Amino acid sequence: MARIKISELSEDDLPFLFDLWHTPEVMKYADEFPKLRGWSKTEKPEVAWNHYQTRRADLGKGYVQFILRTADDTRIGESFFAPLEEGYTFGKWRKPDGLVCLLGDIKLMPSFWRQGLGSEGMRLVVDWLFDHTPASLLIVPPHRKNPAAERVYEKAGFVLFPGMKSWYGHKVMELDRERYGARLSG
Repeated sequence: MARIKISELSEDDLPFLFDLWHTPEVMKYADEFPKLRGWSKTEKPEVAWNHYQTRRADLGKGYVQFILRTADDTRIGESFFAPLEEGYTFGKWRKPDGLVCLLGDIKLMPSFWRQGLGSEGMRLVVDWLFDHTPASLLIVPPHRKNPAAERVYEKAGFVLFPGMKSWYGHKVMELDRERYGARLSG
């Protein structure tokens, strides 16, 4: 039986997200990508909700905020993915032309760290993204000082982009549909 589940963000989830984003341990290595999310910096839930809905309408199905919950519906974390525009760069990494590429991450409340829940949640998010979006490639940027995040992504099938050591402290990890399919069949 699955220990956790994911759901798309609802307006009722916003107070939890604000708590998560104001937890220093959670945000220690996290950076905001304003062009992709941006709405997370507001302190007013109704403003954030309206901005999120506008961004979803503008950017489409690949723009999604997930809430991670335990089997008893306790909110424990979030994952966010957004489509990258043509020409997007992240240090030496450049979005491949013509591919639908989503950039995202995962965060958990500290009381749920070191239990395998992040890895389980990331696998659920990856499954959802490849099942429900036209994404060909998923990108995550773990901070070089956060090896636990890198392990979570590795367990979901991501591999380090070999072209750079780090960019502003972040590495780049990729997972394409082919590797994802091999993970499922292997």
